[in-house]
Amino acid sequence: MNVAKRKLVLLLPILLSLVTLVSACGSSNTNTGNTADPTAEVQKATQAPTKEGKTIGGLQLPIVSDKLELSLWSPSGGNFRGTNFNEKLSFKQMEENTNIHIDFQHSTEASAEAFSLLMSSGKLPDIIYNDLWGTDSGKYGTQGALLPLEDLIEKNAPNFKKILVDNPDIRGQITSPEGHIFYLPNLVLDSQDLTQMFPQVRKDWIDKLGLNMPETTEDWYNMLKAFREQDANGNGKKDEIPLVTVNLENIMMLFAPAFGVDYGFFVDNGQVKYGPNDPKFKDVVTYLHRLYDEQLLDPNYLVDTTFQTLTEKVTTDVAGAWFGWSGSYMGNFTTLMEGKHPTFKIAPAIPPKGPNGDQRHVSFRWQAAAHGLAVSSRTEHPEEVMKWLDYQYSEEGILLNNFGVEGKSYDLVNGEPIYKKEVTHPTNGLTNTQELLNHTIGGGSWATVADTRYAEQIREANGQTENPLELYSDYIDFDSKLPPVQFTTEENDVVVPLMADIQTYVAETINAMIMGRQKIEDYDKVMKQLEKMGINDVLKEYQVAHERFKGK
Repeated sequence: MNVAKRKLVLLLPILLSLVTLVSACGSSNTNTGNTADPTAEVQKATQAPTKEGKTIGGLQLPIVSDKLELSLWSPSGGNFRGTNFNEKLSFKQMEENTNIHIDFQHSTEASAEAFSLLMSSGKLPDIIYNDLWGTDSGKYGTQGALLPLEDLIEKNAPNFKKILVDNPDIRGQITSPEGHIFYLPNLVLDSQDLTQMFPQVRKDWIDKLGLNMPETTEDWYNMLKAFREQDANGNGKKDEIPLVTVNLENIMMLFAPAFGVDYGFFVDNGQVKYGPNDPKFKDVVTYLHRLYDEQLLDPNYLVDTTFQTLTEKVTTDVAGAWFGWSGSYMGNFTTLMEGKHPTFKIAPAIPPKGPNGDQRHVSFRWQAAAHGLAVSSRTEHPEEVMKWLDYQYSEEGILLNNFGVEGKSYDLVNGEPIYKKEVTHPTNGLTNTQELLNHTIGGGSWATVADTRYAEQIREANGQTENPLELYSDYIDFDSKLPPVQFTTEENDVVVPLMADIQTYVAETINAMIMGRQKIEDYDKVMKQLEKMGINDVLKEYQVAHERFKGK
């Protein structure tokens, strides 16, 4: 399926979902014709429940008549300045709306050690957050620590069930090899918000040198060469570092798809492949060696591996291009250089097209994230837990998780939630991310649906008036990206130990070839070595898992 057609297929259920969601809101209390004012409906949805209760997308509120307490384990995160999520206004409002109090049990960080300690303690709370449920939920589910949720969703989660119906791809992304759903994920339903990192270049350097934004791999070579040789920063020194990066993976995500491969696993006409084991990968290495050999790629990229070192290169006006995030790279650099450089401007570049016409953007997430909330098998209230989880996916729960409480952290303007200025531009010494965490879980990064209006408003507050991510939805190809497949225990026992050695060998060898310490002409020996190390056994397990994911 081509990119454009795939995009339409993706958008169609989303559009249908939005239409039906509005319809559901309009009829939730009356079951009559949908003639209600949408603005009034949104306002109604964000108000505290009446004594008689109300129905949100089929979920009856409050969930229980007598106050119920449920326990939930979750890291609090480094940016949260409080001690307990119940200090957030959104959770206070949730308790009022559902009549369920959450006893939050926090670790400071989402460390693997803290999570493992919890799961081995034998004292599991009702609900458990994890960043890696995408791979861990099947393991803990088959061990009996987590409840399978299919029946509970069917009977008690009308809002989440509707999302699964409207977006059928999501079910496969969260279903274990044994056919169970063991967690409810963070969801992104807007295609433009699926983009993560992307290529960024110094637009003021391009304008100064009379260049065009690069569209092909040769355009990139010529642009980087011009940055290097034509004193792009105008200081009279040949100190420009045309392409900077903190790791090999980022520059691979930028250029490998232009040569028809990925750095890791990808899908080619239904067959799972491993990029470094594909003959075309030799062309990627050849291209990057050319950049490195002519000092167009940062000669210190293997040493300067921290974001701080990269930031120093950008803010001292010597870095010309990189592959990074919208906020922490593009937005952060723009903010840091505001008032300190007269022309500093960064622009997003489209994914480069390769010599054979290959052109894809590969840094995007799937609709269902690996992080979310699972239900402990120790809970004595599975139905109430599922209803509380389902509330997170209702229109009201999505607004609370993304924007907080109306009048406190946002106002409704023409029916749209708009953050208050004291949230986007705090004067209390906090960043807007930290201030937002006083009100909500943080931009919908929870077992809920991330609202695109959150990202838009934070991006604009950080000085980005345009949405760079709009460029990339045309280059996203879901058929080529390996989906988040899950392995059985037996498959995992094959894949994990073999890939640990293979990934180490590939990283060392590819870096050596890029830097000229190993001959690229010997690349066929790399492929033979990968076969000796068991890459074909790994690919066999990946193919089985991929076909199971596709329902074949």
